[in-house]
Amino acid sequence: MAENGMNMENHENSSEFRRLERPIQIGDELIGVSGDQYKRAIVSDAILVFEFNLTKNLLMGNPLQRFGERIVRLRHAFDLPEVCTYEKFLESVSWDLADSEKEKFMANMDASYLMDAFITGKYELWFDINKPNFEGESFWTRNTVILTQEKETGDILGLAVVKNITTSYKREEEKVYQLEIINALSIDYTNVFMVNLMTNKIRIVRVNDVAGAFYSDELGEQYYDDALEFYIDVSVYADDRDMMRMAFSRDNILRQLIKRETFYVNFRSNINNKLQYMKLKVVRIGDIKETGNFLLAFMNVDDEIEHEMKQKKLLQETLAMAESASHAKTMFLSNMSHDIRTPMNAIIGFTTLALNHINEQAIVKTYLDKIKSSSNHLLSLINDVLDMSRIESGKMKINKTVTTIEKIVSDVDTVMQSQIQIKHLEYSLIKRGNLARPIMVDGLRLNQILINIVGNAVKYTPEFGKVQFMITEMPSISDGTSSYQFRIKDNGIGMSKKFLEKLFTPFERDENKSIAKIQGTGLGLAITKSLVDRMEGSIFVKSEEGKGSEFLVCFDFENAKEGEVPVEDKKENVYESSVIDSFKGARILLVEDNELNREIATELLKSVGFIMEEAENGSQAVQMVNDSPADYYKVILMDVMMPVMNGYEATKKIRSLEDKKKAGVPIIAMTANAFEEDKNQAIECGMDKFVSKPFDINDLLVKLKEMMDMKVHVSADQS
Repeated sequence: MAENGMNMENHENSSEFRRLERPIQIGDELIGVSGDQYKRAIVSDAILVFEFNLTKNLLMGNPLQRFGERIVRLRHAFDLPEVCTYEKFLESVSWDLADSEKEKFMANMDASYLMDAFITGKYELWFDINKPNFEGESFWTRNTVILTQEKETGDILGLAVVKNITTSYKREEEKVYQLEIINALSIDYTNVFMVNLMTNKIRIVRVNDVAGAFYSDELGEQYYDDALEFYIDVSVYADDRDMMRMAFSRDNILRQLIKRETFYVNFRSNINNKLQYMKLKVVRIGDIKETGNFLLAFMNVDDEIEHEMKQKKLLQETLAMAESASHAKTMFLSNMSHDIRTPMNAIIGFTTLALNHINEQAIVKTYLDKIKSSSNHLLSLINDVLDMSRIESGKMKINKTVTTIEKIVSDVDTVMQSQIQIKHLEYSLIKRGNLARPIMVDGLRLNQILINIVGNAVKYTPEFGKVQFMITEMPSISDGTSSYQFRIKDNGIGMSKKFLEKLFTPFERDENKSIAKIQGTGLGLAITKSLVDRMEGSIFVKSEEGKGSEFLVCFDFENAKEGEVPVEDKKENVYESSVIDSFKGARILLVEDNELNREIATELLKSVGFIMEEAENGSQAVQMVNDSPADYYKVILMDVMMPVMNGYEATKKIRSLEDKKKAGVPIIAMTANAFEEDKNQAIECGMDKFVSKPFDINDLLVKLKEMMDMKVHVSADQS
């Protein structure tokens, strides 16, 4: 803003600039200090400050602008009326901006845009603008807007602070120059990256070898820890992986670079089954404790170091690091037991209650339903642990089915009740809007997200504390969608500001002494954030140490098509229907090496009329089918993992029998391995259906009915 045409007021003391004419209330719970302290801190070196009321569309107080040692009151300078609208002031204050910069300024300061930001929990926003000075040269400004709500009226207020950040921009240009120098000096290395220990972010300096180095298409969006783990799993020789994890952890890099400017590690890579010797070098940039910056450079050293490496004590160092890594894995499994115990507590607790009310059928049925729900959660948790590598590598799939928010919330509530009651928490479940509308969503993943967050609220809230779980239907973004907010609030121990910055980083836990005895893996929120992102939702966190935490998760779900109902509503209950009459007298061969599993399956299937015969391994099953008449067995239930002969081999031998009727007997695979490739392998070897253990009896009976109707196996060539 230039001087011409303005009435300048010279102030000997700039304290007038710091003391705004009208005080503003800054939310203490967001800022962490009193409003006046925060205001004085943020405006201390500002060149422009103004306040406004978004709700009433009014400019508040007298905006002030600094010109060197002079302070200008902008109401007088712009000849603004006593009652001035917010939009009119924006037009006045942006008079000297170029068209493109003015368009950016008006868009970021737009009243509707700021109101939407406040509603979604964004209380502080900023953007940069290029402005002209008196000599016609340009300089850069950082425009920060603080949004608050006045306690008395409920009006949404704004405080805008503009600062000169030209010096920072020049520093950024200097960094670019430094990177050019770094690029020239590191010409002998195939790939070079800059990493910041504090932010955990990666910056590409040069990539010449995409296939053979620390690289992926999404590298610029990844954290260093994730990218390192991906590279080690994909490219590093198996025997060197633990050593690489230890050597290039951020903690070890910091320790090494405090003592020396650079260090390197030789290792073996295995890409496309080709073994190569590599050097990974780390170089300190500046003061590592202040900037946290270092370079990571890759070099192929096949020719120079292959013989030298064989003479060094690499094996001893690798062994020590492997033992340390093994200890870390043991600790991880120990911590994971806590998350497994949550649904286990519900199962054990409701089992005890059911036994105490054994003669009260309605009550027992209620408890059994809750046991089943908790068992399903336990199973999903185990699957998530086994599938962790898939989640981190981006291979996890979102499987949408028809369900309702009401059903998912009910399942979450059931799982958490046991822990809530044990800690005597004041727990409230609040539902607003239509939660019974059928929608398309991965119910298992949404259930996992909510249980992780509600579970943390319960875990980190002391006895007799408060936990609130609120589900609200929001205005939808289109006719074919439904929008929901899930708000979980507690008055527990809260989180430090430092920890909030790395809240969603895997294996991270707060250093708060009060949680030292609380077990946890540090994976829950990392998985939660990954799931929310993959489901195209958003998650917001507000927490203060000693006062509690609040999580807000928002989703837009596609509505189910008209006539579609949730799977659990439309599924035929074969176990209770008249079709079980067709099971009576039908003979099943159950092939299972575990005696307890055989007993459970046999008793369940006998109860609906099947005649059961058992085999303890695949070899015995093949012999029994071969020695029996054709059509003797209507269906075979075949376990996959067995001694002597596994289920895959047994199925292949049955399919190759000379008697085509015997060879065509329907076979259903039973396995605890529930991954997609396991299902594909079962089908490829000649099995007809796939049942995951522990199986749902109703699902099993549906598949048995389908197999009996089919009567004979149809090979892939025939289908």
